[in-house]
Amino acid sequence: MLISIIIPVYNAEDYIEECVKSVLSQTYKDIELLLINDGSTDKTGEMLDLFPEKDERVRVFHKENGGTHTARNLGLDNAKGEYVMFMDPDDWLSLDTVERLAEKIKEYDLDEIRFNYIREFKDVSLKKENKFLKESLYSGDECRELFRQTVGLIDGELRNPENLNFLASVCFGAYRKSIIKENNIQFFNIREIGTFSDGLFNIEFSKHLKKFLFLDEGFYHYRKTNTSSATKNYRENFMKKQALLFDKIYELIKDEKEDVLSAYYNRIAIGTMELCLNALKQKGKTSKKYREIKEVLKDELHIKALKKLKISLLPLKWKVYFSLIKMRSALGVYFMSAVILKLMNRG
Repeated sequence: MLISIIIPVYNAEDYIEECVKSVLSQTYKDIELLLINDGSTDKTGEMLDLFPEKDERVRVFHKENGGTHTARNLGLDNAKGEYVMFMDPDDWLSLDTVERLAEKIKEYDLDEIRFNYIREFKDVSLKKENKFLKESLYSGDECRELFRQTVGLIDGELRNPENLNFLASVCFGAYRKSIIKENNIQFFNIREIGTFSDGLFNIEFSKHLKKFLFLDEGFYHYRKTNTSSATKNYRENFMKKQALLFDKIYELIKDEKEDVLSAYYNRIAIGTMELCLNALKQKGKTSKKYREIKEVLKDELHIKALKKLKISLLPLKWKVYFSLIKMRSALGVYFMSAVILKLMNRG
């Protein structure tokens, strides 16, 4: 069983060798590695071209810069494996990852298998705390519930709002490629929606799930010391892009039952925090950041979603923050967002 691993690469000369080595050194050998050079301007392209000379399982594609979504879609168009995996170029895999996944795929004939990850800081490695999924085989109605959870949280799940995107990333799983091809599932332009391109892919894919397995093991090593990460930077016109994202999600779930729609509105409501934090990441005067937060708090879509959010179920610190948001207290939201951002930057 051939498994394709797709890695979009942009200016990753400091990390790509370690990443590729972790793939080619896998104990499971029936793999192909697709390296998509997304218009790198450093030495990345030259480094990539050396890998096929050393290992015939590697294929390299060079393209103009178009964003991670275009690179992944190119990889999907060229992948030959029965299953596909995705990685980011600054991360790496434990050496028995693919072997363990392949064993389970063959045993249960899975549509998707997901696993946990380890956050790699400069001086410490921390496995992602999991209060969300049981290590188990899911089928039938359980898969439908996974689809709903990918859309968003409801009821008691709101007690752990940090789990909102536990099922979002495509880097922590392997997917049956035939489902992707038959349903023409692709990655949407993240430059248009601002974030959550992975999540859109996973929402659409999970609509077709019949067998799913979760392993609560940290196979994927997620580097947290890359200061160039997009999540640390200010995103222009983020609220407008998020509106387009929510439109795209709604198109995928509009015919679903009430629980999925509730999850959708809770995602929008909790996403208000991300918009407020983004406002503080921009350079310039405090007054400019404050005005942007006021604009967020006046947005009708978020006001509608916040009315539906059961704030009473949230943990205390979240309850305070979202109460301030719901009251449209721009000053309170500003100062609390500044504290949150400071703590986040400390890691």
